[in-house]
Amino acid sequence: MALIRRAFLMLTALAAPWLALAAPWLAQAAELPTNTPGELRVAYRTDDKPVSFLQDGVPSGYFVELMNEIGRRLGLKVTYVSTTFAAMVPAVQNHQYDTAAFGVLVTPERLAAVDFSTAVSYGQAQLVSRKDGMLASVASAGGKTVAITRGSALIPVLRKIAPTVTIKEFPNVASSTNALRAGQVDGLFTGNATAHELVKKHPELVASQTVESGINAIPVAKDRPALLAALNKALASVMVDGTYTRLFVKWNPPAVEIPDRLYADYPGMPHAPAAAPAR
Repeated sequence: MALIRRAFLMLTALAAPWLALAAPWLAQAAELPTNTPGELRVAYRTDDKPVSFLQDGVPSGYFVELMNEIGRRLGLKVTYVSTTFAAMVPAVQNHQYDTAAFGVLVTPERLAAVDFSTAVSYGQAQLVSRKDGMLASVASAGGKTVAITRGSALIPVLRKIAPTVTIKEFPNVASSTNALRAGQVDGLFTGNATAHELVKKHPELVASQTVESGINAIPVAKDRPALLAALNKALASVMVDGTYTRLFVKWNPPAVEIPDRLYADYPGMPHAPAAAPAR
């Protein structure tokens, strides 16, 4: 019994410094206004590779790993729930989710519903079409029928560039792609990382030049300023220590680069990716 007691005391002494270091994070996690104390409930899409998708039954992708890292730094367990893009912002507004694993394009309409973090990216989009009916530029969508994910803020972006376009909304990228390949639409307007993934997967498709669509950020309910401040603090640390750059390079094709405006937003953000931290 004495031996067991000595072993217990020794383990307690060894653990004490680590518990002291973890205590502020644990206290912060307990105090943050999330749906469930200690948990960050995150909406994500299962079909938008490489941004967020389901792989072998597990949420995966660029923004999923980014939210995992933010949650780790806040001391929160991250739980993912799949949803459609159109439902994402209203669901965050109504506290169905705490936030989303997606760079949501910031618009005046969305700002009226939710608050947003500092920039996580600057939206870049491309027009994907079939090689046998190629649309060489986004402007060439004029007079054509183009698929866009329902609720996407890319709809007004495309209308501004090609006013005579006919837009057909689909619930997700997969159904938009099927319609394009079947000849039901002439093109598909989507983020450039998704566009590159589609072209790689389907050799009969081709992507146009890139156009910038605006600031992408993480949505948070307006009545949760403490959560927003904590997310911004964690996001800044992810940016400056090179973690964001590492994830960006991991999940995006070489042709997709971090916009210069993002480097300007986070002074000191490295261009070279940081090594993955030991776990």
